[in-house]
Amino acid sequence: MYPFSFTKVSDTREAVNAGRDGGRYIAGGTTLVDLMRETVERPGALVDISDLPLRQIAVTGRGGLRIGALVRMADAAAHSRVRATYPVISQALELSASAQLRNMATIGGNIMQRTRCTYFRDVTAACNKREPGSGCAAREGYNRTHAILGTSTDCVATHPSDVAVAFAALEASVHLLGPDGARSIPFADFLLRPGSTPNREQALRKGELITAVEIPA
Repeated sequence: MYPFSFTKVSDTREAVNAGRDGGRYIAGGTTLVDLMRETVERPGALVDISDLPLRQIAVTGRGGLRIGALVRMADAAAHSRVRATYPVISQALELSASAQLRNMATIGGNIMQRTRCTYFRDVTAACNKREPGSGCAAREGYNRTHAILGTSTDCVATHPSDVAVAFAALEASVHLLGPDGARSIPFADFLLRPGSTPNREQALRKGELITAVEIPA
């Protein structure tokens, strides 16, 4: 693992300022820490956002549900309103990873996780997602678990989140806070198709922080 600085923040504005300066957000760390160990990712600065007040699940004025970005996967799956009104979310979350990981991983981290493609995680292999312009070893290699639809000549990797499919089907939106203020975007537009820039996976602007996912009634 390469050297990095570590900062713990206590409010969202402080987090956004740190993110604008190049810091990578981390909470549960169930994906990012693995990628750092494997040297797939080498962030120079980590910003611990685990103390931010983003752990609420609340009914919206329009009858939908707003799930804070730092709600644990296990807590979201077990929430009575989620189970009763949006069972597909509970089912998708309970199919994900192990109970130990679900107790650590957050909703925001889940939709930000990166592909499980073997070539992406092997730093000796060609991967346009990891190193733009290097090629895609999966196209001519072992690709049984890779994508059929939505691919490009540069990438055939799949997104590993189960609950992302549920959010897209339910027409959820992602709430963001960044240097230019707050905004929300449809979940279907949040995750990007690979196209010619598979290294850009989410429609995030520099320094933006996920604050919640909102599901309509």
